[in-house]
Amino acid sequence: MGTVGNRAALGTIIGVAVCAGGSSASAQEWKLESNISQRVLYSDNLLLSRDREIETVGFITTPAILLTRNSPTSHLTFDGRFEFAEYVDHSDFNSQDQLLNLQFDKALTERAGLRLDAAFTHDTTLKSEQDVTGRFLDDAIEFISWNVAPGFAYSLTPVDEMVVRGNYRETTYFDTNEKTDYKYFGPALDFRHQLNELEALTATIGATRFIPDEPGDDYTDTISTLFGYSYRSSERFSISGGVGVAYSMEHQDPGRDSDDVGFRLKFNTNYQLSDQTSLQASISHDNEPSGDGDQVVRNRVNFGINHKLTPLTTARLNIDYTDNVDIIGSEGDETSDEGTSRYTSVRPAIAWDLTEDWSLEASYRFRYRLFDDDGGDAMSNSVFLTLQYDLPTWGGTGF
Repeated sequence: MGTVGNRAALGTIIGVAVCAGGSSASAQEWKLESNISQRVLYSDNLLLSRDREIETVGFITTPAILLTRNSPTSHLTFDGRFEFAEYVDHSDFNSQDQLLNLQFDKALTERAGLRLDAAFTHDTTLKSEQDVTGRFLDDAIEFISWNVAPGFAYSLTPVDEMVVRGNYRETTYFDTNEKTDYKYFGPALDFRHQLNELEALTATIGATRFIPDEPGDDYTDTISTLFGYSYRSSERFSISGGVGVAYSMEHQDPGRDSDDVGFRLKFNTNYQLSDQTSLQASISHDNEPSGDGDQVVRNRVNFGINHKLTPLTTARLNIDYTDNVDIIGSEGDETSDEGTSRYTSVRPAIAWDLTEDWSLEASYRFRYRLFDDDGGDAMSNSVFLTLQYDLPTWGGTGF
């Protein structure tokens, strides 16, 4: 993750530390929110496969919880989703999945704080878009991925802040030879200089190692930088971006080494156009781990817009695009010809607040995927109807 993406983390830690200095007598507060949803879906190509197009109806039941705890010197958030999926006439795709996230901030002093981010995902490639570039899959592959990212934040001066952090990710696939287990880890140093109340400069230097679970001592080391700028005029508008360089060294047994120099790009914006309309957009060009046995360069473009039609009705549109074309890297010509993969998802939706506790959403999703090595592409059309019930919120103090 680059400098631009860590500003919220740093601000939270320092903010907790500042509150600790002036609110030592405040009570600890906790809150538990929960809901349960039932989704019915129809897809004419569930696997988004070129050779195995499966038309089916599915049912996904999802209980979810969100636990928050605040004290004068710490903040904890834990959210969990537990998905139970069943598909008509295709019980081999049925699954029971868990998606858990933990975030913990602890103020040590008014200038220093600790953060821990952790995630656990037990899912299948059928529902996950973690690895959307790469070869076509003709089955739903179960996997477990977990991630731990500790960090230490320190305010050097009233306008200068830094974060020293680490990250470790491990992904394991089950009962398949089409995907490759991997480990991905490394340290990073973030720096932020506040120019004024609205603007800031950011910088990151980091190193990562990607280790696929394959015969031999294969790995890829990457050293990268990212220099950015952020602007936040109000709660209604913010924009941030950064560019940098990544140098990767790939080692393959026996002694087949290669290197590559590429660039990094990050861009994010949030804009509330009016009280009814808001949009979000992001662009990324960066190295990422993959379950295909290699570290890959991915371009990601995400766009979303929400418009409140009435006080109880909201329309949404989300567009996502991903490819593995290394535009400027020294191996860019090789990547862009053989093994090119492109993925597009377009999802309009409309949601109704039926009551204070009940909501209903209807949505349609179009997906398109190209993989040149397989000599073709695939498309799918899906419709979803989701009914959600929000359970009563529990809260208290003192734990």
